Amino acid sequence: MAEKDQEVGGKVGGEVRSATLLIIGDELLAGEIADKNGPYLAEQLTARGLRVVELRVLPDHTDTIAGAVRAALAKSSLVVLCGGLGPTSDDRTTEAVAQALGRQTVHDDEAWEHIRDVFGVPDHEPPQGNEKQAQIPEGAVVLQNRWGTAPGYLATEGTAQVAVLPGPPRENRPMFTEALWPLLAKEAGAGPLAETRVFRVFGLPESGVGDRLREVEAAYPDLRVGYQARFPEILVKLRLDSTQHEIGDAAAQALHQALGPHLYSEGEATLPEVLGRELAAQHKKVVTAESCTGGLAAKLLTDIPGSTGWMDRGFVTYTNEAKTALLGVPEALLAEHGAVSEPVVRAMVAGALQRSEAQVGIAITGIAGPTGGTKDKPVGTVWLAWGHRDDIEARQLRFPFNRDFNRIVSAWAALGQLYRFVLKG
Repeated sequence: MAEKDQEVGGKVGGEVRSATLLIIGDELLAGEIADKNGPYLAEQLTARGLRVVELRVLPDHTDTIAGAVRAALAKSSLVVLCGGLGPTSDDRTTEAVAQALGRQTVHDDEAWEHIRDVFGVPDHEPPQGNEKQAQIPEGAVVLQNRWGTAPGYLATEGTAQVAVLPGPPRENRPMFTEALWPLLAKEAGAGPLAETRVFRVFGLPESGVGDRLREVEAAYPDLRVGYQARFPEILVKLRLDSTQHEIGDAAAQALHQALGPHLYSEGEATLPEVLGRELAAQHKKVVTAESCTGGLAAKLLTDIPGSTGWMDRGFVTYTNEAKTALLGVPEALLAEHGAVSEPVVRAMVAGALQRSEAQVGIAITGIAGPTGGTKDKPVGTVWLAWGHRDDIEARQLRFPFNRDFNRIVSAWAALGQLYRFVLKG
């Protein structure tokens, strides 16, 4: 089935609408800050059934922006600009959009009153430069900004539309959801939102996930399957429309069967969150004992709201002396096997459990790099242990990444092992 027949949210007359994103800012091109608006808006539009055909980052230059708008209108039914709506001389987006559309800018009284109100003193005029933020292209519909001063707006040009949003994410994200998209959907006569089901996978490379799902893709050719590597996990996305719920459910079941325990969550819940939910459901608490990860596993767990209900405590025992003093790891064990070994990691989790009120625990010891490796234990060698007082399991892993990534994936791996352990009851 062709893509245009699948995604209902962005359809107009049965065709999928195409969109171009133009992100404005000299600071982006200079590398001073990273663009977070383009990826966000692309994801939001795609989830709603539009096909994003181009994403460009442009300088704060009137003619360049105007030319890009005209070029985008030639191939897209929706052009979204983000940024360049501030009060200073280098904010030129509105001037450029008006130039591209061949229109004058007009003063919008409602937008100006809002800008004045933002400054908090009704009888005090804001700085003169802010008045330019109340200028919009003639005929455009204002999108009020409850999170800042600059309004957005939506202009219609023939069968296409040009939407303009301010640059700060704290402003443009709620504006997109609450102001722009409802207006787009209403004016375009769009159908219900296309559905994207997200499946979270950990413990397999992207190629491995693709191999396991090859038969699933062949069995469900009417669905689009997408893959996104978001270290250290892989996101698998099923895109379907409102007529495909039944086939979507069947495909989801096939995904679970193909990926097994590596598919740990469907939706937004991350691995630490689903582990926490399961611990809470079983009325259990967890303790962590970490060496090379320096407390990262404990941080991942305590980043989750409500973690006080299932997180007991964490030990960071970076040196051999700390492992002995805080966890009771015997000095003789460390001398014989070394800190990065199965006997030591088992002793670490056993000691943590004995010194806590937790029912389950994890321990991590390894060589994150870039130095410290040997022939027998190269950089990336990690030992994990998990379990409860009467049942402790351990596993050695070797990772090929740099120091930061080795630490991250080690913490995730420990949480993943514990999650599967807890699921068994």
